[in-house]
Amino acid sequence: MKDTRRGWHEEDIQRFTGDAHHILSLCAKDITYLLDRGYPYKSAVTFVGNHYLLTERQRNALMRICSSAEMKNTILSRQLPVLEKGCTVNIDAFNAVILMETALSGSMILKGADGCYRDLSGLAGTYAVIQNTDLAIERIIRKLQEHEASLAVFWIDSPVSNSGRLKTHIAEVAEQLSFPIDIRMVHNADTELKKLDHVISGDSAVLAECINWYNLYRELMNDLKDPWILDITGEDHNL
Repeated sequence: MKDTRRGWHEEDIQRFTGDAHHILSLCAKDITYLLDRGYPYKSAVTFVGNHYLLTERQRNALMRICSSAEMKNTILSRQLPVLEKGCTVNIDAFNAVILMETALSGSMILKGADGCYRDLSGLAGTYAVIQNTDLAIERIIRKLQEHEASLAVFWIDSPVSNSGRLKTHIAEVAEQLSFPIDIRMVHNADTELKKLDHVISGDSAVLAECINWYNLYRELMNDLKDPWILDITGEDHNL
């Protein structure tokens, strides 16, 4: 088990705070303007990023944060206002666990224009269990217990190296907490989640197509003490 901080980059302090935070806020407005006029995401981010001489990591952050009004409205139209008692939730396992690992590591979390929370940690085809993995899983399951969900189905991308280790850790933590789960190892979790309801994910492509979803991540972030959240949209999404 690695003793590491998921998603931590020393240069993030310089690239995303202070004057950089203000510049990124301007960039977000410019990108949103272009998106609302039909520009593709990559083209809009490249155009604005080149103008402001942004780093690749800053551009990646803006890709995850910015959204056209059409996309945002589509995602928010599928959002559940409450997670009803006794429901079965479908969890984007890598997405959820890595987000929590990143937040628990004190690394930067991104708040999207659609009110969803994302990270820049990435997988790159391989997953490594770290010291915060079990705590991240525990936080997710305990939050579901608070909502009195009846079952959590964790969808895991089987092609990712070490996906089996994540499956084992999820099963062990769930057993310790006496919470019923099902774990599905599939080729592409996103493809499956797009067909389902009560989805827990921050992937905009999934949220725009699934039957409905719940913003459990917002509650998880609110429970943390002083998480580092990059919010440059200036909008309130407490829906």
